[in-house]
Amino acid sequence: MDKIFHPIAMDRKELSDMHLQIRRMCHDLNAPIRAIHGFAEILQRREADQLSERGNMYLQRMVAATHTMEQIVSRLHQYARLATHPLKLKPVSVAQFTEEIISVHYRHLPVGASLQWQADQSLVWPSDPVLLETILRELAENALLYTKAEAPAQVNIAWSIEQGRLLLTVRDEGIGIDPEYHQRVFDLFERLHGRDQFAGAGTGLTMVLKAVGLLGGTIALASAVDLGTTVQISLPKPDGAGA
Repeated sequence: MDKIFHPIAMDRKELSDMHLQIRRMCHDLNAPIRAIHGFAEILQRREADQLSERGNMYLQRMVAATHTMEQIVSRLHQYARLATHPLKLKPVSVAQFTEEIISVHYRHLPVGASLQWQADQSLVWPSDPVLLETILRELAENALLYTKAEAPAQVNIAWSIEQGRLLLTVRDEGIGIDPEYHQRVFDLFERLHGRDQFAGAGTGLTMVLKAVGLLGGTIALASAVDLGTTVQISLPKPDGAGA
C-alpha cells in the first residue's frame, strides 16, 4: 500500500457540538432550497411554454442546482450523524453481513459490471454494524462509480484476519487516483472530477475515514491514474473483546 491514513480523534463533546451546529445549519438551508426547487418545478409545469428557449434553459439549470444542493446538505447531515454515532459493539458474522448488504443494495448492477466478495463463513468479529456498513457501502459505491468509460466496473471485496486485525480490502479497475491527490480525496466535499463526469457529493471517503476512526482503525490507499484503486481498512479488535 502506498499510504496509510490514521483518522484524527476528536473529543466527544466537540463532536456533539459540531453535530448540533450542522443539524441547525442543514435545517436552515433545507427550507429555502425546497422553496426554490418547488417554485422552479411549478414554473416548469405551468409556464414553460411562456418562456423563451433561454429562459427554459435557465430554469432547468436552477432545478438541477437545487438537486445538487439538496444532495450536499443531506450528505453533510449524514456525516454529522456518523461523527457522533454512539459505538455499539456486537458480534458480526462477516460473511452473512456482507451477503445481506450486497443482495439488498447491489443486486442490479450496470450491464457488464461485476462485484465479487470473499469472506470466511466462520469469521465473526466484534464491531459496530452501522459503522461497518458505512465503510463497506461507501467503498463499494466509489468502486462502482469511478469506472472507465469503455470498461464496466470490476470490483472485488475481501475480508481477512492478519496479525489479530480485521482487514477489508476493496479493489477496482477504475480510473484510479493520481498519487498527488491521495490525501485530498479524504477531505469533505473534495471532488477531483466535474459533476458532468461523475455523480456524488464528494463525501464517500470522508465518511469511510470517520467510521474507521471511530473503530480505532487505519486506511491504506494504493492507486494511480488508469490503474485502478485498492483501499484496505485495518481494524483492531476492540478492548475487552477477547483474544
